[in-house]
Order: sequence, then C-alpha cells, then structure tokens
Amino acid sequence: MIAALIKATRDEDYDVRRVVCQALGNLGEQAATNEVIAALINAMRDEAHSVRWDACEALGNLGEKAATNEVIAALINATQDENFYVRLYACIALGKLGEKGASNEVIAALINATQDENDHVRWDTCVAFGKLGEKGASNEVIDSLVNFIGAIDDSDDILVDSLVWVMCSYDGMRPLKFETIEKIYNCMRKSSKIDLTPIPSERLMELFLNSRNVSWLRLVAYVALVQGIAVTVGKSIVRIYDAKGMVELKLSHAELGVSLTEAFRDQRREIEMDFPFGKETAS
Repeated sequence: MIAALIKATRDEDYDVRRVVCQALGNLGEQAATNEVIAALINAMRDEAHSVRWDACEALGNLGEKAATNEVIAALINATQDENFYVRLYACIALGKLGEKGASNEVIAALINATQDENDHVRWDTCVAFGKLGEKGASNEVIDSLVNFIGAIDDSDDILVDSLVWVMCSYDGMRPLKFETIEKIYNCMRKSSKIDLTPIPSERLMELFLNSRNVSWLRLVAYVALVQGIAVTVGKSIVRIYDAKGMVELKLSHAELGVSLTEAFRDQRREIEMDFPFGKETAS
C-alpha cells in the first residue's frame, strides 16, 4: 500500500498528490521510512501550493523519526515559501519534530517566522516553540514569545502554555536579560487563565539565589504564590513546600533572604488587590 501511495505522489492530478500526502501523514511514525520521507520532501517542491503544505503537515505527523537533516533543511526552506499556508505548516511541522529537531538552524528559522506578515504563521510559530523542549529555550526564543504575546490584546492559552514549557528549562532561563525577565513577569500577570504548575519553583528560586540577581524576585515570588507553594526563609536556608514535599536551598547571604521575603510580601499584596479573595499562601 505504501509503495502505491509513494507512486501516487507523482500523479498528474494535483488533488491526487495532495490527498496522498495527507494519507502518508495519517499513517504516522510507522510510515517514516526513507522512501516515504524522500517522496514527501520531493512533494514540498510541487508547483501546487496545496500539495506543498500537505507535504509539510505530513512530515510533521511522522514525528521525530522524520527528523533527518534533509527533512529539517526542507522545512526550514519552506518557512520562506511564498504561500502563507506552506509557511504555517512548515513551522508546525518543525515543532512536531520535538527536541530531536531543535537545532540552532531550526530555532533561527522559527524566530524569523515570528516576524511573518501573516498573524496565523506568527501564532503557530509560538506554539511550535513550546514543543521543542529545553533545547528550544533561549533568550531569543523566550523574547520572541513574550514579544508576540504582549503585542496581542487577548493571548491564547496555548501560546502562554508554550511560554510556560519553555520556562521549565533552567539552562535556558539562566542567561535571560533583565528586559526579558520583566516581559515574562508582565505576560504572566496579563494572562487571566494560566497554568503555572509545570514550572519547577525550586529551579526559579535557584536562579535568583545562585545569580543574586534581584531581577528574578518578582517572577519567582509570583509563580510560587500562584502555584500555592509555601516558602520559609531562615538564616541560611530557604525551604520550599509543595505537593511533592519539602526542598531546602542554601542561602548564602542574609540580604538575599530579606529581599526574598519582601518580594513575597509585595507580590502577595498585588495578587490580593487583583483577587480580593486570593489564595492563603504562606511565605
């Protein structure tokens, strides 16, 4: 059957070629053979734009097994296609390749796509970032996400979820600039519905304690409070209590503890102003 479908990707009728690409994609990872991948890459050069975008979508549906250098190069090239549907499905497909496809070239192409003239392309590019995993977390990626989310009046939950998943990367978050940290905080406060539970609060706390960078304070305190996590500050230890238990982090300087306590107090006050019947969270 697969052999017949591969042959049909060269049919003289573009509707046949388009539907065949869809069929190959619907077979999922089991169809991710060298022959199928080669046929879909060839279909991405089809004169009919509908065939090109269905080929992009099909490659994405094949999953990480299709994350070859040839596929990645073809999808990156397709992000520059003249047809916005082709660009859109190319970005979606790059996201579906997951961490295996999160190369510097892919990230650069997606960052560029956040500036696309079409808002649907920009939107799905942000969603794609959230599927790249920790490898996709960088100052440039996070900055692109918060810039786009901050520019729209009512940010979609999926977009904010993408930002949340990127924020799960300690290595990706560590080198963030002050401006980007502030944008993340403002984005979090702007979103009316947001699930912050995937973000490990202890890692955010470590970012502050290890860097001693007060830029992290508002974000650290806000995430912990919204998550309903209790934090106690001792002379040399910060204790974090959540559903999984208690985590102790070393407090190297007493002034860090003072700053942390003040940040929690300030953030709790702001949250209670927004939500008068806010959570009773210890700090």
